[in-house]
Amino acid sequence: MDTANTQGVLAAPRSPPRPANEVPMSAQPPPAADLQVDFPFDYAAHVGGGRRIGRLPDAARGAPVAIVGAGGSGLAAAYELLRVGCRPLLYEAERSADGPGGARLGGRMFSRRLNRADSAVVEMGCMRFPDSARLLWQYAATFGLHWEPFRDDYAAGTTPITVLEVDGVRHLVREITDLYPLDEELHRAHTRWLDALTRLGLDRIRRDLARRDLGAVRRRWQEVVRRYEQWTFYRFLREEEGVGLTHDQARLLGTAGVAPAAWDCFFGLSLLETLRLVLASEGSTAYYPREGISALAEGFWSHRTTDPAGRSVSLEEVNGGAPRPAVTAVEVDEDPGRGAVVHSADGRSEHVAAVVLTPQLNVLETAIELRSTHPGRSPLGPRLWRAVRRLSYRQSSKTALVVDEPFWKGTTLDGVTLTDRLPRASYTFDYGPPRAPGGRTAVLDLSFSWGRDAVKVAASSRRERVRLFVRELARIHPEAADELRRQADRAQSVTISWENEPHFRGLCRFSAPGEHPYQRDLFSHFMKDFTGRPAVPGEPANALFLAGDDTAWSPGWLEHALGSGLNAAWGVVRLLDGRSEPGNPGPGDMWNHPDFAPIDL
Repeated sequence: MDTANTQGVLAAPRSPPRPANEVPMSAQPPPAADLQVDFPFDYAAHVGGGRRIGRLPDAARGAPVAIVGAGGSGLAAAYELLRVGCRPLLYEAERSADGPGGARLGGRMFSRRLNRADSAVVEMGCMRFPDSARLLWQYAATFGLHWEPFRDDYAAGTTPITVLEVDGVRHLVREITDLYPLDEELHRAHTRWLDALTRLGLDRIRRDLARRDLGAVRRRWQEVVRRYEQWTFYRFLREEEGVGLTHDQARLLGTAGVAPAAWDCFFGLSLLETLRLVLASEGSTAYYPREGISALAEGFWSHRTTDPAGRSVSLEEVNGGAPRPAVTAVEVDEDPGRGAVVHSADGRSEHVAAVVLTPQLNVLETAIELRSTHPGRSPLGPRLWRAVRRLSYRQSSKTALVVDEPFWKGTTLDGVTLTDRLPRASYTFDYGPPRAPGGRTAVLDLSFSWGRDAVKVAASSRRERVRLFVRELARIHPEAADELRRQADRAQSVTISWENEPHFRGLCRFSAPGEHPYQRDLFSHFMKDFTGRPAVPGEPANALFLAGDDTAWSPGWLEHALGSGLNAAWGVVRLLDGRSEPGNPGPGDMWNHPDFAPIDL
């Protein structure tokens, strides 16, 4: 591999000279990171412009590849493998009467339209998507999705009002800086937080990523990882070396929010998780798809693309109109050339050339038996099993009302509510004219909560949750209380607790301090021994590839789940004796480059 040429392919195009009166980039706020800081590979460029992830030898064309899980990573892997000439066989455990063959596509991309006439869609999982997510936006454009600005907290250009209510004190603002004259402690906390991020070098990292100075990115991020890998988010907020806040200041900042969902319920997580979240979100604008994010899954499934021979193909067609049902066991041969056998809930057993396993990996302990063809051996090495068994998943709950129209307009409910009360966060959505007469057009997320806040209502019924959340929101918004109660009495409601969903058992995983090595091993699994030695010591070379949110560096971000699917797809192509297209290196081709190799502690 010619490293210099590879870098040239991946680098951003050279910018034209700036006009004399233009503000230099160094004086502008840096944009959000559009590459993942731990492995800054440009996945959007890799598959953009009609490019394929590789080229298979003729003998490997049509090779069956099992894709276990039809979420974002599984669908991306299947779609790109279809384009290089494989025959991806999709398996999905989630069920839905509206899905193909009774399967629900999408995983955490879970949109519910309660009536065909409704324009309103309830997003049960993923709901906000930054414009820095270039791979996601690229696929969305291919599949014809339409984006609308997301009403995020403190997004003055989009959100009419952000209401912050803490300790019974309510503030109505448009931007977070509007809180400064209203609460001096929050003013100190927020400015110290911003100063700490600057000292840490996050602005410089974002600027270096925008310039594609990946060497500088690696040097700066390596310093952060080595210094703070053992720190919690809360410790960073309290220590003088970090932000240096009092407990009350940290509590205030944790309720007001420092990035999407970086609230006090995440205080015990690894600081690195919070910093990755900040890198991907600060400097971006959030959007949501008008059709619902499940439309992206439907696009992967039904969109017709072309194989290397120019034939028009789709995943729907290759799979006979429906995914296969849940996988019960995967039997992996120790010889990677002999593939694996996948056993499914309908009693079928199919031999495949490779398996891409994308669900949340707790299924390997609760639902899918993973075994080797050689008794007493395992398809995963002890180090990988250690990482899998130490994954921890975050509880998350959402409850929403679907209403005829956005009744909150002109009231304090018209935007976002953040509070230390039971709902924690409330959002409003206006989906525009109904699809047919009588359809409903608006959604009020009564509550979106994580961790201990989600646990508080885990045992409550849908009706009880609505009653509790309406009660608390009515206290925060007394001007709108009567109308809120009236709407709640007549509206249709939906709710979910992801920890109670048997195929998820939590919305997504998050790492605790000290777990960077586990995450590195999970991310590295797709590399097998393609560089001449196992990327994860002790890992057998076989035809099993892990993908999905659990293997991505940044949990809960669809962009990075999609990228994990492309990693696994690259591994499958390599297993089948394929290679990357000339001038378009894949993620594995960059593995040993010093700007890309994941940091090993």
